Amino acid sequence: MDFVVLEKIGFLNWKCSKYVVSAMEIFCLRKFHHMLILVIIQVVFVIYTEGEYLNDQLKEFEQFVKHTVKCRNIPGLAVSLVKDGDVLFSRGYGFSDIAKGTKATEHTHFCIGSLTKAFTSTLLADILSKDNNLTWNTRIRDLLGPSFELSDKLRTDHVTIQDILSHRIGTPSNFHPLLVGFPGNLSRAELVKKLQYMPAQSEFRTKFHYSNYMYLLAGHVAEVITGESWEKLVADRLFNRLSMRSTGFVDNGLGLGSIAVPYVSKLGELVAIDKELLLTVTPSGPAGSIYSTASDMAKWMLFHLKHGKNHHGTQVVDEKWLQDTYQSKMPHPFKERDLTKPKYPVSDVTLSYDMGWMSSVYRGYRKLWHSGGIVTFISQLWLFPDVNAGLFVTASGPLSSQGSAAVKNIAARASDLLLGLEPWLNLSTTCTSPAPWEEPSPEQLAKPEVTYTWNISRRYSDFIGIYGNMGFGSITVYVENEKNLMLKYGRFGKMKILPVSDDDFIGYYVDKLWFVTNCDGNINPISFTFVSRSDNVVTGLLFPIDFHLNKTLFLKGSMYDSKRNSSHQPYILYTSTACYSGHASTTRVISLEVIVLSLCLYIDVHFRFR
Repeated sequence: MDFVVLEKIGFLNWKCSKYVVSAMEIFCLRKFHHMLILVIIQVVFVIYTEGEYLNDQLKEFEQFVKHTVKCRNIPGLAVSLVKDGDVLFSRGYGFSDIAKGTKATEHTHFCIGSLTKAFTSTLLADILSKDNNLTWNTRIRDLLGPSFELSDKLRTDHVTIQDILSHRIGTPSNFHPLLVGFPGNLSRAELVKKLQYMPAQSEFRTKFHYSNYMYLLAGHVAEVITGESWEKLVADRLFNRLSMRSTGFVDNGLGLGSIAVPYVSKLGELVAIDKELLLTVTPSGPAGSIYSTASDMAKWMLFHLKHGKNHHGTQVVDEKWLQDTYQSKMPHPFKERDLTKPKYPVSDVTLSYDMGWMSSVYRGYRKLWHSGGIVTFISQLWLFPDVNAGLFVTASGPLSSQGSAAVKNIAARASDLLLGLEPWLNLSTTCTSPAPWEEPSPEQLAKPEVTYTWNISRRYSDFIGIYGNMGFGSITVYVENEKNLMLKYGRFGKMKILPVSDDDFIGYYVDKLWFVTNCDGNINPISFTFVSRSDNVVTGLLFPIDFHLNKTLFLKGSMYDSKRNSSHQPYILYTSTACYSGHASTTRVISLEVIVLSLCLYIDVHFRFR
């Protein structure tokens, strides 16, 4: 009997055994067998229980997302979560096209805006890792040659690859030309040459100034080093190797049909925006031209969490060089967006800008992240490297506090799930935040069209003409339909302009960009000033190129032509006072260069029309 028992449990074959086994040993073996079964049962039970618990958490999270999408009036949204090398969750909500009734899914194409920057820095990590002659400290002029110039000699001679990737040049964002779009035929190399005419606001390497133009430059650097376009490099070295087959570039010439429709809110109703506006990113693609899906962005997150390896375990980008992109470069950017105790129940503080990433601490955990926005698309990508987790959230609008709050709240709730923390946002506060912790700014609703009135003594003809700036292109003022004074700037920028005084005007965008000055959350007109001599001859236009700084001077007609044909940089105003004269209420600060140019114009006009 003893040998039969042993045979049944597989420890020996009694027919050929030469061992003698005691009854006590048989008892021990039986006991071990029973204990092993119990352990297996317990392990299975724990796995099952944990799985059920996770499923319950994911169900609660999905309820939270659906509720947020509804109460914040989000047209379309997608989410993906990754943890411990696996895709935990990937799903879409709302619609990619409301008019057609097309649902948003994890495979819907959303534009990710500035999340593109991490692709550019990762691409450069790959390029540099394969060239022993190059480092992050390689100077840009050594790569582009003596024709490369920035606003002054110090920056021109010393700016490096890591400088342009970490926003420490000192050049402001100058966002308005990117909003309206540079001419479609302007090449990347040609726009790089315009950088010398974009003045710095701060001393070199002393202050954080977010600049899409510097990522345009970074992409151009990659092209010069390799001899291939930035788009081809990113597709070949990243998209293809990571099997991101549903990811591409909005300006690749293949059409915009597959991309989710962008929306704004007007008087509480979602209104579709022309997708052609996504082409404003040209030629600055390395700063923000990528579109992707929740499913593909999960692969991108796993690649970073796996230290540069793809799903096959192949090292796509050298780990050391990739890690360099996560290292702090400029301290505490966007500090106004921090959440801190005791005002909020949690803390989320950004420590530094790195290279295409920001480093933060969320509820005690290290966070690598970036946000993205283009037209009305809003995105957030957060990685928690120490717990091998990450999340991606993207939405197609609206362009208001509602859209940004929804994406951030979903990201925070997803983080709490991934980190195993008690959520600090619930179904109520996701709809009211920043309340109850902070008083929210009232959402301004769109207004009826402004009635056009010409309430000044000056004539339309005083202002009509072309105004130019070597860095930021030209502005045309003209009359439309014999009654409206209009302003045209860039590829898509067209506005109806109204006088406030003889020199001060406001403008409301019309046509494709109408929503910039008249949708829910965005109702402020564009303010600008015409520059006049003492005899009321208009010589220039002060126009907001950077919405957070003072206005930039565009010179009119032959004044601009003379500057364009000279070797000197144009005069661009960045002061706290306006540079014009003619009225008692006006501060008169006259640049010597403007005086000389005005005199040239006066002589030109005087002799031409005698």
